[in-house]
Amino acid sequence: MRQLLIACFACALLGAPAVQAQTLKIGGLLETSGSVASLGQPGLEGAELAVEQINKAGGINGKKLELVNINSESDNTQTVSAVKRLTGQSDILALVGPMNTGSSYAVIDMVQRAGIAMVSNGGSRGIVLPVEKKKWIFLAPLTDTLVQKVMLEDMKKKGIERIALLNSDSAFGTSGREQLETQAADYGVKIDIQQTFGNNDKDMTPQLTNIRSKDVQAIVVWSTGPAQAVAVRNIRQLGLDVPVYLSHAANDYNFLRLAGESSNGVLIPSSKLYVTDSLAEDDPQKPVIERFVADYTSRYKRPPATFAGNGYDATMLIAEAIKAAGPDRKAIRDAIEAIQNHVGVTGIYSYSADDHFGILPSSVEMLVVKDGQFTLGN
Repeated sequence: MRQLLIACFACALLGAPAVQAQTLKIGGLLETSGSVASLGQPGLEGAELAVEQINKAGGINGKKLELVNINSESDNTQTVSAVKRLTGQSDILALVGPMNTGSSYAVIDMVQRAGIAMVSNGGSRGIVLPVEKKKWIFLAPLTDTLVQKVMLEDMKKKGIERIALLNSDSAFGTSGREQLETQAADYGVKIDIQQTFGNNDKDMTPQLTNIRSKDVQAIVVWSTGPAQAVAVRNIRQLGLDVPVYLSHAANDYNFLRLAGESSNGVLIPSSKLYVTDSLAEDDPQKPVIERFVADYTSRYKRPPATFAGNGYDATMLIAEAIKAAGPDRKAIRDAIEAIQNHVGVTGIYSYSADDHFGILPSSVEMLVVKDGQFTLGN
């Protein structure tokens, strides 16, 4: 007995209980209050649903999975503080990153120094670039570059050559502007005028009045949250009768609610979440999305937003890596990077040492709003 007690004490000093623990813990940085709560709350719900499904199926290698989420309040400083708290706990194996692009940028260096993998839910390509300097950072959502390729291809098919860009001054909006400026010419599209607004602005009439003077063939609005609805309502009020393209952040029921009838006709490059019934029977994502929608609706009594799919996928990706690598932070990072053809709600994921975006182009569909509903575009 004396030898056993000595051995147990020695193991405690060496941190062995973390290895022997019957619960595997991952950290969450999902915002349930503040300006990005409309993204973070469904993201947390999706992550919690993933944990519930995993545990009902027997856990990971026989151990329960637990998500420890800290509400960052949509604030970069609070997110940094949350990362410090989570990474300071040796039994936190990986992080489900914030929905807020700016907060994702704010914690990259700290996550790198801590040596813990983070699957971010921010929508900017720059979060994981350059990969050689951000080896511990991965993305789960659609990226601005990927969805813009689908959007620009749609413009090309429709003969649209001159556009206006209206973007927010947030990290997401700025990144979207940079990516669109980089690749528009490849599709024969020219940005005739670019205007910026504050992400919390309640009126974009001055910027849109400037755009109206240019007689462009389409308008692109790149932002998150309620500002997208404000911009679309202002566009309709000014009688700008041209196609309106929004970022993938608009594939959200909150946008439809806030924009009302003004949303009809807008075009959104999106995941397949809202158009599952229209997908081909052999689409590999169809059964995954159908199960997700059914389980989410049963638990939360409402249909899921696209951001719930992001949180769900990020958690499932980490769980797959833990299953393959065990409770070791570095091994988990390596295992995420090795994931191939993981079928998720938002997309099909294949990572590599050179690609931490993950989602394959086949995961994106062009949607159009008809009668207040998301539908597949023509």
